[in-house]
Amino acid sequence: MSAGRDFEFQTRARSPWASIKILDTERMPWGLDSNKRRTKTLFENKETGSHLAVLEIGVGASGGPIRYHTFHEWSYWLSGDYILMNFLVPNQHQGVLSRKREGYFMERPPYSLHYGGEKGRQDCNYSQMGGAVLVMEEGDLAGETFSVHPGDPNYNPEYKQIKHWAMPRNIDTIGQMPWEQDPSVPGLCCKFLADDPICGFRATMWFLPAGWNSSLSMPFSHAYYYKQAYQFNFVLNGDLLIQAYEAPGESAEKINLGKHFYIERPPMSIFGLADGVVSQRGCVWLEVTYGKGTSVSDTPIEEKNYLQ
Repeated sequence: MSAGRDFEFQTRARSPWASIKILDTERMPWGLDSNKRRTKTLFENKETGSHLAVLEIGVGASGGPIRYHTFHEWSYWLSGDYILMNFLVPNQHQGVLSRKREGYFMERPPYSLHYGGEKGRQDCNYSQMGGAVLVMEEGDLAGETFSVHPGDPNYNPEYKQIKHWAMPRNIDTIGQMPWEQDPSVPGLCCKFLADDPICGFRATMWFLPAGWNSSLSMPFSHAYYYKQAYQFNFVLNGDLLIQAYEAPGESAEKINLGKHFYIERPPMSIFGLADGVVSQRGCVWLEVTYGKGTSVSDTPIEEKNYLQ
């Protein structure tokens, strides 16, 4: 446990093995971002500017001028609602409306024109309930975000030189995507949200029922590590018992996870599901893996290295 941070836990590890960081985000205090929005920063790469956070959206929140990022991002809505508009070209006035709700997953490529609510265009486009979103921005939000509107502080006239604009992928994981039974693991269900073997990016939702026992599938529950891949896990609901290792051959360190627990496993960190019953009430969690670093790259995700 980190001093003065009773919501944070670091597993034990001995070099060259790495620790796993675990956060009870429900107990984390709120901070403020540069736009004065309440946020909880879970991960930050100071070299690249990439960051993963829980962001609070206020009731009645709307958007602003059309903008784009030069980096890839993804998000998962935890609660509430929010309007986002997506545009195919900069001079488009009525974009594709998407009202985000709990369970919505979005993957946004670089150079996707967007903003929430089309501020000043449609009075109905605002958040009716407020809410919270888990969002990963794989770059410097302040330095790599640009607007196509003159007069906006982030206006970039060079947008006219861009020949191709991208569009995001939006998935209603609750309303439009049923669970898929894993044929090799009894009781395990999944939802495949993103899987790009070329760029090294994968996002998957997992579900285990109450009382699930690791003896039902040792390959799925067995502890493993990556040599260079980086992984984030976030418990969406339920409970999950995991175990981490200081080094191969050492005794397991068991940690019980609850709703909205965050698990960050860097390269050379070892963790798997606990021996025996791993969930008392059932568990749903989101798992996101990068081939290398914490942004989409050209490094495929390696195969898992299981403990002997």
